[in-house]
Amino acid sequence: MSDYTLRQLEYFVAVAETGSVTRAAASVHLSQSAMSAALADLETALSVQLFVRHHARGVTLTPAGRELLVASRQLLTSASDLRAVAQGLGTSLGGTLSVGCYAVAAPYLLPELLSAAAEKLPRLHLQTTEVDLADLTEGVANGTFELGIGYDLVDETKLKRWPLFTLSPYALVSGSHRLAQRDQLDLAELADEPMALLDLPHSRDYFRRVFEASGVVPEIRFRSTTVETCRALVGRGLAYTVLNLRAAVPMALDGHAVAAVPIGGDPPGITVVLFTSAAARPTRRASVVAELCRDLFGGSSDRALGRTPT
Repeated sequence: MSDYTLRQLEYFVAVAETGSVTRAAASVHLSQSAMSAALADLETALSVQLFVRHHARGVTLTPAGRELLVASRQLLTSASDLRAVAQGLGTSLGGTLSVGCYAVAAPYLLPELLSAAAEKLPRLHLQTTEVDLADLTEGVANGTFELGIGYDLVDETKLKRWPLFTLSPYALVSGSHRLAQRDQLDLAELADEPMALLDLPHSRDYFRRVFEASGVVPEIRFRSTTVETCRALVGRGLAYTVLNLRAAVPMALDGHAVAAVPIGGDPPGITVVLFTSAAARPTRRASVVAELCRDLFGGSSDRALGRTPT
């Protein structure tokens, strides 16, 4: 078998991500013919067909191509890590680390992480992307993200995970609600009131379990895919909601007061975890940032984090 090059793997990843030889060639400032030749040489070197070519409709990965895409990303990441180590000998860690974060949790976690990284790892660039849980876990598994931060609500055997902290659910009511000043409430006390549901995949199933644990069937009046819309509906007195991450300010974006009240009866919580690919050994960059995450968030309580369930 003839040798392949890292450059060929870079071209392969570019074509796989764009779905087009033409677009990939343009993105790396290469002619289409040179890109096609590099891909053909790579397929010959690896003795496998990576793409199915569709006339005037781009390309799609073969099953072998999808599998090799994961390995290629991992190899390119390791090569980049080696280069960064060599260039940074005797200095601080450098390079770029791709981090995926569950979009619901991102506003509560990423600013703190990015601030700490800027101070402690000034030569390391964290390239962050906010996605849903399905895209987060898939992105970590296929090498798009070296590190993921999200809720442990997805059963995916291709991932390794490390718990950071657990969030208990709470009810969010308007500032003028009859239960706003309570230290704790039972969901049964809200059973007859309209609810605004944070209606996201996996999250909606989690909230269903919270209500089942309390023996309550909620009257879902509103559904939203964003936390802030749910908070705004609550602030207007139109509904209550149940969340897990708590904002530091008891106010919706439009200025209306809200109050977070813990739910009694030991309801199920959500664990925030770090994800890495089970198929790849973490790079030095990923290991350092993972340790930073554990230092910042590991073992924190809702009160210490200044957050409560989302």
